Amino acid sequence: MPRPREFDKDEVISRAMRLFWERGYEATSIRDLIDATGISSSSMYEVFGDKRGLFLATLARFCEQERAQIAQMALDEPEPDEFISRLFGSIEHAIHSQSPAQGSLAFNAMVEFGTRDPDVTPLLLTHYFGIAQIIADVIRQGQLDGAVSSGQDPRDLAYAILSALHGLATVKGVKPDYPHAPAITQIIIQLLHL
Repeated sequence: MPRPREFDKDEVISRAMRLFWERGYEATSIRDLIDATGISSSSMYEVFGDKRGLFLATLARFCEQERAQIAQMALDEPEPDEFISRLFGSIEHAIHSQSPAQGSLAFNAMVEFGTRDPDVTPLLLTHYFGIAQIIADVIRQGQLDGAVSSGQDPRDLAYAILSALHGLATVKGVKPDYPHAPAITQIIIQLLHL
């Protein structure tokens, strides 16, 4: 009879997430994961398969949490201009955080992996399209309410907004004092009214 698991799988994923977020996938060793999570290598292999399996579990969890945060932001700020402003403001919050884990684990993974991993790529694309859908839904409702005067397809606007958000996050990641972020945010908001 197998021994009962002596660890909380969710806690292991949370601790591993922090480590992958801080260091990236390649720079995180199996030893680092064992030390950070407190589980044995045999338990890690039994439950997650390997380092990659644990990374996929942490990335999937992060993506769910990040989309949930953005969906909540959309509920808290149903006015499109305010929602977009808050979305771009979240970059400032992430950059000035005291945490060693910077930015978005999903965005970091997108940069680290590109399209080379057959499991990471679809997970990240699902995440990206999920966020774009949240943004498009806010814009669509804004068009119906008259808060958005642009007649552009809400999905196209959402992809433009998300692309600008990722670009600004990249620049702010290497130059936190980049002075053009407020102007870029305002220009992106103006897209809703052209």
